[in-house]
Amino acid sequence: MSILVRAFSRGVFVSALLAGQVMLAAEAIAATDDYERVKNPVAVKPFSLADQNGAPFNLQSLKNHWSMIFIGFTTCPDVCPVTLGNLEAVRAEMGLRVSPERIPRIIFLAVDPARDVPVLKEYLGYFHPQYIGISGEVNQIGSLINSLNAFYRLDKKHTDDNDYDVLHTAYVSLINPAGEMVAKLNPPFHPHKTAMYLSQLISGVRFDD
Repeated sequence: MSILVRAFSRGVFVSALLAGQVMLAAEAIAATDDYERVKNPVAVKPFSLADQNGAPFNLQSLKNHWSMIFIGFTTCPDVCPVTLGNLEAVRAEMGLRVSPERIPRIIFLAVDPARDVPVLKEYLGYFHPQYIGISGEVNQIGSLINSLNAFYRLDKKHTDDNDYDVLHTAYVSLINPAGEMVAKLNPPFHPHKTAMYLSQLISGVRFDD
């Protein structure tokens, strides 16, 4: 069984278990330790990456959409697939609360381009056809990472190390249609609670195209 299939299977099982547990929880509140509203929206600075189909993806690509950017890597055995599964569950929950155009896109920022780019399209295909995966040159990844006040590091023991881990920020950045980060979502991304929080936040923000 390939790494991708193992990661997908484990992610689907765990995310389904978490989603089932969360549905039994009491009603969500709008502000908890799971969410951090950015007091002053942070403008994302220009960057130039490519999506999983090789098409350019840049700052303009973030405009006129709500987006959730998650930092990760395709060889991640558990946290990344679980998070991607939970974020899709969040989107499904939001479909009951807001209009389709206000449901945030899920953007997977793959920070290990040497290993991620060749398999990014296949990897995201296990989760949802509308997922957007982006990666590219290290300096351009770094530019977007800095805009998100985030962090990542390839934890190589030596230059020829091909079996390394990747350390990265766990939160998900919520980007508004003006290309600004307006909130951070922290793990474990309970679908029901997170969907309620996002729906309340997005419904209270106006944006004129």
